[in-house]
Amino acid sequence: MEKKTVGGLIAFWLMISSVSGNTGVANEICKEAMTKLLNCLAFLTTTAPSPSLSCCEAVGWVNQHAITRQDRRDLCKCLKSAALAYKVDPTRSKELPDVCKVPVPVPIIPQIDCDKIQSSID
Repeated sequence: MEKKTVGGLIAFWLMISSVSGNTGVANEICKEAMTKLLNCLAFLTTTAPSPSLSCCEAVGWVNQHAITRQDRRDLCKCLKSAALAYKVDPTRSKELPDVCKVPVPVPIIPQIDCDKIQSSID
């Protein structure tokens, strides 16, 4: 089991490093969000019956830090890449905000068009 975890973390960091279009502040938000959202991976890949408290706290962090339209679009691209890399279950992804009782400004689904993400604060 330990090998699988180490391999997953290596793949995770390589994936973050290769997310195109994320530089500077956007890259830092991506790295921080991805680090925190690793707590949701078991739920998002259907191996856990419910998200952990730390997962829901991570969702809250994303909600607090994805404020402007550009923040949301950058984070969307980052999460979209992660959703593809980790084979996130789209149904689980859509359930996450309701289960955690936290609105998600940026869905974690591979089918999303990140350029259509909006914000009420710009």
